[in-house]
Amino acid sequence: MEQHTMRNIYTIARCATLFHDSQLEQAGLKPHQSSYIPVICRQPGITQEQIARELHVHRSSVTRQLTALEEGGFIERRRCGDDRRVLEVYPTAKGEEVLPAVRQARRRWRELLLSSLTPEERETLDALLERLASRAEELA
Repeated sequence: MEQHTMRNIYTIARCATLFHDSQLEQAGLKPHQSSYIPVICRQPGITQEQIARELHVHRSSVTRQLTALEEGGFIERRRCGDDRRVLEVYPTAKGEEVLPAVRQARRRWRELLLSSLTPEERETLDALLERLASRAEELA
């Protein structure tokens, strides 16, 4: 049973990434970058370390994605005034402009994915997934 649960969660997550990537390709975002834009726009000046923690990804992955986002003109990195070793990440105007498209792709995926569930089933699913996510964060 538990193998099916984890495989299903993984499949949903991978398919969501593929969907977001295909929806946002015309906006100039490369694969896996769409999750970074909302975090950076919501928290201008966030550090690379904080992004890694929030997105639950390795720091080297954050560095690679931020380099590509910077090259694409979506973000800029600046040295922290207090600690010159720390890089803070800020959205550019282009990054802010693409944010609505990222949000729309997420909404669209959620609507399509959950369209066969009743409102009660959606609430139950959200509550259960929230519990699992909290537990996963505790364990990691």
